[in-house]
Amino acid sequence: MPTWKKYHILILVFFSFLACLPKPKPSLLGVLVLPLVTQTSSNFTIESTIPANGATGVSLNPTITIVMTQAVETTSLNTNISCSPSCPSLNGGASNRTITLTPASALTTGTTYTITLNQNIQSIFGLTLGTNTSFSFTTL
Repeated sequence: MPTWKKYHILILVFFSFLACLPKPKPSLLGVLVLPLVTQTSSNFTIESTIPANGATGVSLNPTITIVMTQAVETTSLNTNISCSPSCPSLNGGASNRTITLTPASALTTGTTYTITLNQNIQSIFGLTLGTNTSFSFTTL
């Protein structure tokens, strides 16, 4: 028998074998565990900020971005973020793990601002920061 016929028969046998395998069934465990795996940490803390803590020469009209280690419960942000010295009203919100804030008007030149996240801000899993957490930056 020629070699190509042997390979042809071998390939047919292989694919016939695959057709006989049972189809996998959905598992409730996969549905329950998958959302937990998408988080980057079992702790709820600040992962990074823009501007970075201690940054200088920051624009007078910055977009402040705070990335958390878990998705944020947006309703917990109400009155739980502050800025000192007094910033113009901070507008924004959260999407998944990212909190985005923009001052309603320009910040003051050469001023060091401190953004504080209150300990009561929660992740979607009910974890809180546990302690007030701050970072600072200085404008141009």
